[in-house]
Amino acid sequence: MKKGLLLLLFTISCWHLHAETKRFYVTNLRTSDGLASNQVLTVFKDKHNYLWIGSSNGLQRFDGRKFMTYQIDTPEGRQPTQSVSEILVDRNEKMWLRVGDQYGSYIPEKQEFTPVPFEKNENRFQGESLWMDRKGNLFVILNNNKLLWIDQKKGKITDQNLPVKVPDGWRARSIFEDKRGLYWVSNIEGISVYNPKTREIYTHASNPLGLEVLKKPDLTYVFNVYEDSESIFWVNYWSPDERLLSYDPLTKIWRNHKSEISPPNTNYQEAYGSLELPHAEIWRYGIQTLASYDRRSKTFTPLIQSDIRFDKITKLIWDDAGGIWMATDAGLYFLHFDTPSIYFQERSSQDGNFEFQAVEEVIHRGDTSVWLGSWGKGIGILKPLTGELDSKWIYKGLPDAIETYQVWDLHHDKKREVVWVALQKGLIQVIELDSKKVQYFYPEAFEGSTIRTIAEDAEGNLWFGTQNGSIIKYEGEGIDQGGFRRYRRFQGRIPKILISKDQHLWVTTTNEGVYELDLEEGKILRHLDNSILNSNNNEQLLQVNDSIFLIGYELLNKFNTRTGKNEVFSYSDGMLSNTIFGLEMDADGLVWIYTPNGLTRFDVKTNTFYSFGKNHFFSNIPNDGRSGTRFANGELAFVSNNGIIIFDPMQFSRNLPPPVPTITGIELFGLYIGDGSLPEMRREFTSQENSLTFDFNILNFSKQDRFSYQYRLVGADPDWINAKSNFQAVYSLLPPGEYQFEVRSINESGVYSEPAVYAFEIKPSLVQTWWFKAFLGLLFLGIVALIYRMNVNRILAVVKLRSRLARDLHDDMGSTLSTINILSSMAKTKLGTDPAKTSEYISKISENSQRMMESMDDIVWSIKPQNDSMEKLIARMREFANQVLESKDIVFSMEVDDRILGMKLSMDARRDLFLIFKEGINNAAKYSGAARVFISFGLEGHLFTMRIRDYGKGFDMAEIDEGNGLENMKKRASNLGGNLEIKTEAEKGTELTLRVHL
Repeated sequence: MKKGLLLLLFTISCWHLHAETKRFYVTNLRTSDGLASNQVLTVFKDKHNYLWIGSSNGLQRFDGRKFMTYQIDTPEGRQPTQSVSEILVDRNEKMWLRVGDQYGSYIPEKQEFTPVPFEKNENRFQGESLWMDRKGNLFVILNNNKLLWIDQKKGKITDQNLPVKVPDGWRARSIFEDKRGLYWVSNIEGISVYNPKTREIYTHASNPLGLEVLKKPDLTYVFNVYEDSESIFWVNYWSPDERLLSYDPLTKIWRNHKSEISPPNTNYQEAYGSLELPHAEIWRYGIQTLASYDRRSKTFTPLIQSDIRFDKITKLIWDDAGGIWMATDAGLYFLHFDTPSIYFQERSSQDGNFEFQAVEEVIHRGDTSVWLGSWGKGIGILKPLTGELDSKWIYKGLPDAIETYQVWDLHHDKKREVVWVALQKGLIQVIELDSKKVQYFYPEAFEGSTIRTIAEDAEGNLWFGTQNGSIIKYEGEGIDQGGFRRYRRFQGRIPKILISKDQHLWVTTTNEGVYELDLEEGKILRHLDNSILNSNNNEQLLQVNDSIFLIGYELLNKFNTRTGKNEVFSYSDGMLSNTIFGLEMDADGLVWIYTPNGLTRFDVKTNTFYSFGKNHFFSNIPNDGRSGTRFANGELAFVSNNGIIIFDPMQFSRNLPPPVPTITGIELFGLYIGDGSLPEMRREFTSQENSLTFDFNILNFSKQDRFSYQYRLVGADPDWINAKSNFQAVYSLLPPGEYQFEVRSINESGVYSEPAVYAFEIKPSLVQTWWFKAFLGLLFLGIVALIYRMNVNRILAVVKLRSRLARDLHDDMGSTLSTINILSSMAKTKLGTDPAKTSEYISKISENSQRMMESMDDIVWSIKPQNDSMEKLIARMREFANQVLESKDIVFSMEVDDRILGMKLSMDARRDLFLIFKEGINNAAKYSGAARVFISFGLEGHLFTMRIRDYGKGFDMAEIDEGNGLENMKKRASNLGGNLEIKTEAEKGTELTLRVHL
C-alpha cells in the first residue's frame, strides 16, 4: 500500500496550526529547469525509458536530469519552432508527431519529419486528437466533425477505407478498443460500436448483441467511453454540464459521479481523459480536473495540494519508476507514488522565525509527546498523529524576562520526572511532569551565561555547557538551587556535551577543539585540537560505538579512541554539504546527517554516504537545520528554523540492486551524434574528430540519484573514475586508437552494476598510419645512408684527388726533377773539361724547370673551385694557345658559342679537357708547320664540341706511330665519356674534333 506524506503547514503564529495533508511528494519541472515551455501539451515514455515532451515550443527528450531539444527538418528544410501536441510510437517503432497543424513520422536521431497531408480540406477548428489501435492503425479524430485515418500506403490522411466505421452523419469525439476488439466511438449523437469482424455498427437504436451500455437512453454529447481492467464502463458526457457515469456489469448498477467531480467553485471544468494505473487505480484529468478513483469506496477524490498548481492538464502517463507524469500549463509534474511515511510540519514565518533549537521526546506514564524549544517563542508540545497540545500551563507564574522564551536545549530527566530547559542569561526552567509545577531560577554557578546544552550521566547527575565555556554539574536529589557547581572552564562556547558509554564527559568547544574528561575529578583524559581534527570549532558530537566518535560542524571527523586515528570527510567524499546541522544514529548503526542540502546517510563501517537524490523529499527539506534526536521507537526527529521532520529510518531500503546505466548522449565537439538507445551508432572517427563528451544516467526518475557512478575509457584511463554531479565524462584530443567507454552504477554497499559500453575507433591520419611511419623510418634510414654515402664519396674524392695529385707530382714533377738532377750531375762533371757540353746541360735543366713550373701551374689551376666554369676554362685555353702559337709565329682564331659559357665542369672533366686541348695545341705548334690554326667551341645537339684545325702539312694516319701523346688524348676523351676524332691529309692540314656529353 502506498505510504503518505503527512506535511503540515502552519499558517498562523504561536502554536496553533492549520494543516494540509499531502498525499504525494511532487516534483515540478519548469523552464528554469530546462523545459522549453511551461505550456506542456503532451508526454510519452518510450521503451528505453526516455520521456518525450511536446510543448508550445517544440519537442524535447528528458532523461531525468537533462532536457534535449530536437529540431524539425522536412524535405523543404528546417522548420521554425512550432508546438508539438501529439506524440505516438507505432508497432514498427516509428514515431508520429503532430507539429503545428501537420501530422507526420519523425526520425529523432536524424531530426527528420515527414509530413502526411490531408487528402481534402477539413474543418479542424474544434480541436483534434491522434489515436492508435492495437493493430497499429493511426486515426485523426476531428472533434465534433469526423473520423479520419493515416493511410500509410497512400501517404494521405483520409476518410476512405476507414478501418473503423461510424453511422453516417455522426460526429466523433474519441475512440476506445475493448478486450474483444470492438471499437467504442464517442459521438455527439451518442455511442456507436464497430465490430471489425462482421463490419457491423451498433447503436442504441440497433443493438443486436444486447450491449448494456448501449441500452442506456439519452446519452448524447458523449466525449469519452472507457472500459477499465475490471470491466467497469465509464461514460463522460455533457447534459448540459459535464457528467460522469459508471456501469458495473456484475451488479448491473449505473453510478452517477457528478457530485464527486464537481469543482468546489463555479470555475469551468472539463475532462480530457483518464488513466488507469497498474494497480487498477483510475485517474481523471483535464481543465480544473485531477481526481483519483477509490474502488473500495467507489468514489472519486480530487487531488488538491498547494504544490500542484495548474489550470489545464493535457496528458497523464504512468512511469514504471513509480509515479505519474502530468503535462500541464504550469510545467511538467511528477507525482511520486513511493512517497515515504514522513511527518513534516513547517510553521509560518509571517511574524518572524521560530528558530527551533531543540527537540525532545517526553514519555510520561505511558504517554508520549514531542517537545520543541524555540529561541524567542518558548516551548511547544505536539503529538504528530493528533496535533498540537496545550502548553500555556508551562508559562504560569513566569518571571518578567524575555529570556524565559529563549530556549537552547531540552532534557527529559527520567529519574526526577522533570524536563530541564536551558535558557538565555543562565536561566533554568524546571517543569515537573506529575504536578505540572514550573520553577525558574538563576544559579550563581552560571554567572548569567547562556546555557547551551544539557546531558545526564548514569548516576543521574546533570551536566550543563554554557556560552562562556563553563561546565556546570548538578548533583541534587530533587530540585535544589544549591546543587550546581562549576566543574571546569574552557575558552569559547560549549555547544554540545555528551556522556560516553564508559561514563566520560566529552565536550565540544568553538575555540579549543574537543575534550574528554573524567567525571569524578575533572581530569583531562584527551584533547583533540586542530592537529588531529580538521578544526578547533566543533558543534556536533555523536558516539557511534565503544570506540568511534563523529565530530564536526564544517566537515565530518571520524575519531577512533582505540587507535587515535582520525578520518576527515567532505563534500568530495559523498557528503551533500560540508556543513553539518545534526547527527543522529538509527537502530542499524547508520548515521543520519542533516545538512543545508538535505539528509544523507553515513555507514561508519564502509565510510560511504548514501544520498536520496534531488527527486526525493529528503533533498528538499529546509536548509536551516538546528539539531535532532532519536525517539524510543527508533524514529528520528530533526528541527529547522521553522519546522520539524519525524520519520522511521528503517522504512528506507538499503543496498538497492544497482541497475545498468544508460549512455544518454554522445557529443562530438559539443554536437549530439547519438546515444545508447540507437541500434546503429557511429563508431569510427577521423583523427581530427577526437573530442568526445559522454552523458550517462539511470533512466529511473525516482531512483537515478540514489546511486553513484564510475566511468572509464579503456585505452585512455588506467582506472575507474568517480563521476561528478553532472554525470558527464569529457575527453579531448584523443590520439588515434581503439577505445571503449564504460560506465557503471554503485549502491551504498559498493556493489557494482554491469557496465554500459560504447566502443569506437579514432582512425589515424595519413601521417599517423603505421606504414607511413615505416616509410618515414625507411626514408630516414635512406637519408642517413645517403649522407653516409655522400660523406664516403667525399672522402673517396679527396683520397682520389690526393692520389691523382701524388701520381701527377710523381709522374711529372718526379721524372722532371730526376732529369734535372741527372743533368746537374753531368754538368758538374763537365764543368771544367767541356764548357760546351756543360752549357747544353744547363739549357736542358732550364727547359725542364720551365716545363715543371707549367705542370705545377696546371695542377694548381685545375683544383681551384672558382675555375669550374667553362668561361674560365676557355680563357685559360686562349691564354695557353696564344703563348704557344705566338712563339711559333702561328696565327690562330677562336670561335666560342655563347651557349656553352654557363656550363659547369667537374675538376676531373676540366683537367682532362684542358690537357686534350693542350696536347692538341702543342702538336699543332711542333709538327704541323702551319701558319694558321682555327679553334672552336660549340654545341651539336646535346654534345659539347671542341675543334682544333691547323692548315699545315698534315700526315698519313697509316704511317704515324701513336705515341704517348695521342694515346693519352684518347684515354682522356674516354674518361670524359666522349669521342676524339682526328682527320688529316697530306699538305692539307689536321683537324682534331672532341665530342663530349657535359
